[in-house]
Amino acid sequence: MVLTIKKLCDIVYVIVTHMRPHFDEIFAIWMLKKFGEAYFPGIKEAKISFEGAGGEDLRGFSAEKLEKKGVVCVGIGRGRFDEHPGIQTAKKEGECASSLVAKFLGIDKDPALSQILRFAVKSDLKAVGSPFDWAQGVKKMHQAYPNHRTKVINWATMLIEAEYYVQQEFLYALSEIEENAIKEEIPGPRGRMLNLVTIQSDNESISKAARSTNAAIVIQQSSDRHVLIFTDNKKRLKINKIAEEIRFREQEAKGRIVTQDPIALQAEGTVAGAEEWFYHQEGQMLLNGSLSCPDRLPTNLALEQIREIVKSEIYW
Repeated sequence: MVLTIKKLCDIVYVIVTHMRPHFDEIFAIWMLKKFGEAYFPGIKEAKISFEGAGGEDLRGFSAEKLEKKGVVCVGIGRGRFDEHPGIQTAKKEGECASSLVAKFLGIDKDPALSQILRFAVKSDLKAVGSPFDWAQGVKKMHQAYPNHRTKVINWATMLIEAEYYVQQEFLYALSEIEENAIKEEIPGPRGRMLNLVTIQSDNESISKAARSTNAAIVIQQSSDRHVLIFTDNKKRLKINKIAEEIRFREQEAKGRIVTQDPIALQAEGTVAGAEEWFYHQEGQMLLNGSLSCPDRLPTNLALEQIREIVKSEIYW
């Protein structure tokens, strides 16, 4: 069956919302601009206008009539994207502007949007949250910069774009792991069996995605040969012996042993002779470079050698 999409107007010129729009309305506007072009031609470039009067009519026009004129109302006007009750309209129970837009566009089940959508609904309907969450951040930005509504929207939109991108990367990472990773069960401390994932990928979400599938240890090699070793903190693993062995083998690979004392090789941070590796003890991570330290030299060890060291030394 071919889905026919009906244009609701010739072209959208303006999106209207209330003064100091909440995170909910901003997210709804973002979805309309990103996914709504088929229904509302021109909406991607439509300017945003702010209305302070509210009510069921905006300057004598209903939301439905305004829509036909190329003006889309969000969270205002008692139209299709406004959940509030009016004199002649009932409240749309359990809905907010974001949920109404997502359902209308057919994207309410998109896994890359699900977390943001749940947050938008909860923050709008429950009016509770952390002082440092996005919804509160929007309110505080409006309070601090009352004459810069568009800047507040742009700031929140950048956060939404970033979160949507990260969620997409997470889903791609799950697919990469399923298709390309070496997944194996290895013996760990106290007789436990641990899931080890080894993969070559540049996706920054690999570790999080792997841990979501119950991986206890993740070895990730990037296209420039840097290797990162992550553990799931919930498993309470110690990788000090892995750090010791990898650092010693790194020196061997370079043909010069500078540090061979076991205690020194297990130290946090970097050690002389194996500067390629940084041991983060609190997070139990062994990093050959990182996003905050991209210029560290790549390891001289092969990925397979690192994998075998992890398998043999995690037990101790």
